[in-house]
Amino acid sequence: MLLGVPTHAEIVPITRKNNSCQGENIMIERRRLLKIGASGIAASVAMPFVGRTGWAAAPTHTLKLTFADTQSHPLYDVLKRFSDDVSKRTSGAIEIQVFSIGQLGSGTNILTGLQTGIIDFCAHTSGFIDTIFPKFQVVDLPFLFSDSASAERLLDGPTGAKLLDMLPAKGIYGLGYGHWGWRVVSTIDRKCPEPDAMKGLKIRVQPGAIFASTFKALGASPVAIDLTEVYLALSQRVIDAVETPMISLAATKHDEIVNTINMTNQVYNVGVMMASKSKFDALPKDAQQAIRDASVNLTKDWRTTIAAKSDEIAQRYKTKGMTIVEVNREHYLKATESVYPQFKDIIGAELYDAVLKEAGHA
Repeated sequence: MLLGVPTHAEIVPITRKNNSCQGENIMIERRRLLKIGASGIAASVAMPFVGRTGWAAAPTHTLKLTFADTQSHPLYDVLKRFSDDVSKRTSGAIEIQVFSIGQLGSGTNILTGLQTGIIDFCAHTSGFIDTIFPKFQVVDLPFLFSDSASAERLLDGPTGAKLLDMLPAKGIYGLGYGHWGWRVVSTIDRKCPEPDAMKGLKIRVQPGAIFASTFKALGASPVAIDLTEVYLALSQRVIDAVETPMISLAATKHDEIVNTINMTNQVYNVGVMMASKSKFDALPKDAQQAIRDASVNLTKDWRTTIAAKSDEIAQRYKTKGMTIVEVNREHYLKATESVYPQFKDIIGAELYDAVLKEAGHA
């Protein structure tokens, strides 16, 4: 799942609205992000993890895997275990190096790199996949899933397989699903128990069009910013909020700035392990099968790890005294109903209707 979005430049334009509702271009310089220090996501670049079965193993293929978060994110350890699993299954012939966001490019560049074969594998979030594969937006319809079990039944069934089967046309193989965690709205001092409280909120969203539409329906002002730029944007009050899973809030240190978490759980936030089609096809058949088999284990590990760590982070924030706000989910769903028909034609009526039926919205 790849993103055909412009490459990350030194300067990223961000549009925000002031109190008089007039647009104002804010230019965030990537180089200034480095000045944030250890608190910033891009303060340092660590070496990638390299999976090896033993000193005697001499890899015949060294491959690059990256993912859309920092090395502090629990997924980093999950992917290291995946790398080790592949190495064991191939007797050391396949070495997979694991990189975090920013080391091989921005969130959008990761996907284009996958399509062109510069990057071999990536674990990415649905919100970025949407930009190169619009039908995938069906899993990001607001308040679609009531719980993780219903989301995973759909993804592990025929509908989920159908979505992955569409990816090779984009130059990508979908090897399996994961979970980034439920997306919540974390703010600087704003409680949003009801949808009306979102009005005027300047919030960072993923680049998928459905995310902007969702928050516009709530009266907020969504801005798409790469994850590597969010810490600076929050600290300078270019934005007032982020909508990310709580785990990402901790991994990126955004919790140093935001202090209120609104438990909207608007999106299950599907993750996908993907491979560059051209690079994967060039591997020996037995290596391809080993990677696919390891991907089955990865899905289980990814989901269980994120579930456990999400509970751990939630408890930590409660103990820390961060404000946790329960929201009226029924009112939020009603407030975002207008988003659904906007994307029916883009998704395709057959897929759209099937997903809504499986999710209990038909």
